[in-house]
Amino acid sequence: MLGKLIKHEWKGTYRMGCLMLGAMAAITFLGWLSFRAPVWKSMNGGSEASFGWLDIFSMFTVMIYAMLLACITFGIRIYLGARFYKTMYTDEGYLTHTLPVTKNQILASKILVSGLWTLFILLSVCLSLFILVFSMVWTVIPEGFLPADFFAAVWEMMEEMESVFGFRAAHFVGMWIVASLTGVFTSNAILFGAISLGQLVPRARLLMGILFYILILVAEQMLVSMFRSFATTIGVYMNINMDLRFLIDLLAAALLYAASYLVISRKLNLA
Repeated sequence: MLGKLIKHEWKGTYRMGCLMLGAMAAITFLGWLSFRAPVWKSMNGGSEASFGWLDIFSMFTVMIYAMLLACITFGIRIYLGARFYKTMYTDEGYLTHTLPVTKNQILASKILVSGLWTLFILLSVCLSLFILVFSMVWTVIPEGFLPADFFAAVWEMMEEMESVFGFRAAHFVGMWIVASLTGVFTSNAILFGAISLGQLVPRARLLMGILFYILILVAEQMLVSMFRSFATTIGVYMNINMDLRFLIDLLAAALLYAASYLVISRKLNLA
């Protein structure tokens, strides 16, 4: 039954997910186009600096790109949270709970599908930023500068930072990748748990769920900051930063998954 639930959840979300991915492709092209303006090319010393209407349009386009990128990044979270609330705690949710499946299967299907869409959006954002940064760098650097030279310079900078600050770059990057891949699922478990906690109050339940979510994020940040205060050097701080976030996210996700399970059980018992 879990497979059928995942298939049903996918059908219910793919239109909005595909729309957001299409929007990401469009704004990425918009961002790339902004660096075709003459003002960027003049920065490599190959031509005289100029500033015309194309350059004004370019600057405006960069601002639009940043705003749309933020809208899509937060928009997918808002959409998934609203869909969870609608399909679990409204009249539509009543139909969901009449299905011959367990509460764990319902929660697992929603977290898995929501996590996949969050992952797709995250990857599209990373790809978009890479294309934009790559486009900007290759517009402003001197002619004849090869891509291999750029990546070699970045690697040398990382090695220099390791020697100066004493942090492990490979560990930091590795943990960032692991935390990002698991975070697309744990973040949705936390979001759904916060929305579920909002059902325990008599009024403005969705609003209270949002408030609980904000408070949980603040509490997580405070915990990370508290543990990071024990770091004696920048290197130690960098080494433990991702580890702490990874562990705290896992713990919060487990607790809030349990909260969702208990709230759903309570709702069904009262029905």
